[in-house]
Amino acid sequence: MEKSPHIPELLAPAGSREAFEAAIAAGADAVYLSGSRFGARAYAANFDDDALAQAIQDAHARGVSVYVTVNTLVSDDELPAVAEYLLFLYRIGADAILIQDHGVLSLARQIVPKLTLHASTQMTIHSIEGLRYAAAHGISRVVLARELSIDEVRSLQHEAEELGIGLELFAHGALCMGYSGQCLLSSVIGGRSGNRGTCAQPCRRKYMPVIGRSDRYGRVIPDEEERDPGYLLSPQDLATYPRMPEMMDVAALKIEGRMKSPEYVAIVTSIYRKALDQIQAGTFSPDPAELLAAQFAFNRGFTQGHLFGAIGSAFVSEDRPDNRGVVFGRVQWYDRERGEAVVGDLTAPYPERGDGIVFSKDGEEDIGCEIWTNLRIESGRMRVKVPVPVKSGMEVAINRRAGVQQEAAAIIAGFERGGGRKVRISLFIGMDAGHLFVAGHLRGMKGEDLFVTAQSASPMAEARTRPLTAETISDLLTRTGETHFEAVIEELHYDGGLFLPIQEVTALRRELLSKAEKALIRSAEPVSGEVAEARERLGLFRQETRTPALRRSAPPIIAVYADSVDQVRGALAGGCRRVCYEPAAALSSCGRRQKLEVSEWEDAVRNELIAVMELCHQHKASCFWKFPEITRHRFLDAALPLLDDLYAAGIDGVMVGGVGISETVRARVPEMAVAGSSALNITNRSAMEALKPSYTSVALSREISLAELRSLCIGDDELVEFFVQGSVPAMITEHCIAYGRFPCPSHTGSHLAAIMDQTGRSFPLRVDGECRTIIGNAVETCLIDHLDLILDAGVAILGIELRSRTEEYAAVICQAYTSALSGGTIDQLKDDIRSISWGGITTGPFPGGGFR
Repeated sequence: MEKSPHIPELLAPAGSREAFEAAIAAGADAVYLSGSRFGARAYAANFDDDALAQAIQDAHARGVSVYVTVNTLVSDDELPAVAEYLLFLYRIGADAILIQDHGVLSLARQIVPKLTLHASTQMTIHSIEGLRYAAAHGISRVVLARELSIDEVRSLQHEAEELGIGLELFAHGALCMGYSGQCLLSSVIGGRSGNRGTCAQPCRRKYMPVIGRSDRYGRVIPDEEERDPGYLLSPQDLATYPRMPEMMDVAALKIEGRMKSPEYVAIVTSIYRKALDQIQAGTFSPDPAELLAAQFAFNRGFTQGHLFGAIGSAFVSEDRPDNRGVVFGRVQWYDRERGEAVVGDLTAPYPERGDGIVFSKDGEEDIGCEIWTNLRIESGRMRVKVPVPVKSGMEVAINRRAGVQQEAAAIIAGFERGGGRKVRISLFIGMDAGHLFVAGHLRGMKGEDLFVTAQSASPMAEARTRPLTAETISDLLTRTGETHFEAVIEELHYDGGLFLPIQEVTALRRELLSKAEKALIRSAEPVSGEVAEARERLGLFRQETRTPALRRSAPPIIAVYADSVDQVRGALAGGCRRVCYEPAAALSSCGRRQKLEVSEWEDAVRNELIAVMELCHQHKASCFWKFPEITRHRFLDAALPLLDDLYAAGIDGVMVGGVGISETVRARVPEMAVAGSSALNITNRSAMEALKPSYTSVALSREISLAELRSLCIGDDELVEFFVQGSVPAMITEHCIAYGRFPCPSHTGSHLAAIMDQTGRSFPLRVDGECRTIIGNAVETCLIDHLDLILDAGVAILGIELRSRTEEYAAVICQAYTSALSGGTIDQLKDDIRSISWGGITTGPFPGGGFR
């Protein structure tokens, strides 16, 4: 007999109580949701503490798991509240929490070590090294970065099985343009941080490509041709439904949508539930009608994403950033006498009575209306009554399908009528001291065996006329009807000839199922002694004190991020004493850039780094090889073999951002110094303490303020970097904006240098060695007039961004900071910086409230 395939858990979003009920009724195995604090969807309805506790009980009574998101970065002053919240979630039986912050991870292990932890996609885990880090720190499941290919996922799955952790993949819903956890675009534009759950979605806005050449400071001189703006950063929605059989090895498939309606959750969850059930039964064949229903629920166009190799126009939706419905035609003309739009270019499906439709055209307001009559097609055209005149050329789409809405309503109503997955309970029936007795066996929320028992209120008596048969007992006890149980008779020991009123048998069934519900709820809750012990640990944590930082006696180090030898020369001439160098040699390419073979790349990188290192050492400066923030296997496979030669040649260290990479570097060269980059997202003391053993120095998050910096209480033995100058790298994306249309940002001549928003701000572009696009802030951070405050907080290293700039820019900037540290005139130095900056200067979050 052929073995049934492994079927992943189906995980659905619940941004509100209504969506929670929709997800469960539609067949989700688990839901993920957020309390009113520390979740990455701050603008969803979410759940207060009482509602959260009730939701967890209601889910557990139905055998459904609940994962609570605590997946934002937190500041030091929030850590006590986070610790209390973690204990609360443990006490009410949350099945797992999703986390991003390394400080929260450390805190959870310290205070509630038995609380199950999942790494959010915000932790940006995308490599085997990241999985090893997760497993070593008590994480039981990793939500992988959405940029990985299916082949990479399969490779990681083998490692995950060895490590004993599960992998979770997004299967459907909205996509981010940038790597989650590494995107600061919303933060730098308007102070609303995606790392705090308040992303303003600037990727859904229009941008115009800016093509030109660089001036002497690396700023763009645009060519004279203006290009049409478009939604250059707006991905289509992920829809992997047709490819689901290829995704069965992972632990869970996730539907995105905590900001979506309950109807959306009901329809999409039910589609994926049916598909998984069909795959298990061996009957799955992608049904276009199911994908169409998902489109009616919500879509920005559908893509199979990076997971299945979508690039260019197969990934982004440049003409529209919001729900596009299902297009069925285009306005030919407007009949003023009859108040009707004449629609041609018709394609099925067509609107039906009760549907909502929308007329849209770029630059025009959308016009919506409802269909209240049966529409007819005559001569290839359809006439539609509209409330206001519409223009020729407008696209017409169905944006609400009445039939789909009715189906969603029926699914949601099923929550109170036993809709959704059924909990199997095995029944063992017999007699006990004359009473009808039943024992039920089921699996608890942690997979353990649960047993519940019940017996009839009255003893069974000798039957005078119609004895109760075994068949009747079996039938009555398995009539679970509109409950969430499926009862199966395993054993029935009854000789017959006795009588018991039917209502007593049904009461027996109700009592047993009620006890089963309570047993399921209790199975997820910790024992009282464990809660008391956790509260004691919380009390000890609250008593911890820290010593405020003092200015270091050693002079501060000016450190630069560079990707050309010219930049290094300029920086060293200006007084820089640490270079984090990221070679620009191309290991990967989208086709518009010269890619090197691995051996050629290794030679080029080795020679370039040794040349930079020798230049640095001539100026008594240190040289670190700056790894990309995203280090997938193709980079590591090529880079790690170079470490022995580079260490022997005298390189001072490596700077890495992905978790687990430092351990891999040291496994190769144990003596190698490893610096942690700002990609680690350190915003609190707990995170710094947790990560400190892996790094000789760490760069702090580029979103924190002076108050948050001071609260870190940096010790004299800790080398900490703070970013003071340059365009903050605000997004890292695998999508090539130039793909097939514009000259590559890596070109030295005319190239795609920036994208401009509708306020006229230009965001600089560069590409790394693996052809990822990095989008910088439209204005430069400049903290030259705040250096005393920064140094008084214990900072040892001042970080400056030079990548994609010139030797002259590097020299002026580094000389300005060297002069400022030596007592130079700050106002004049600041004016000098402003005069050569890209887009002006800003203090960013530093003087204000930080990344809130």
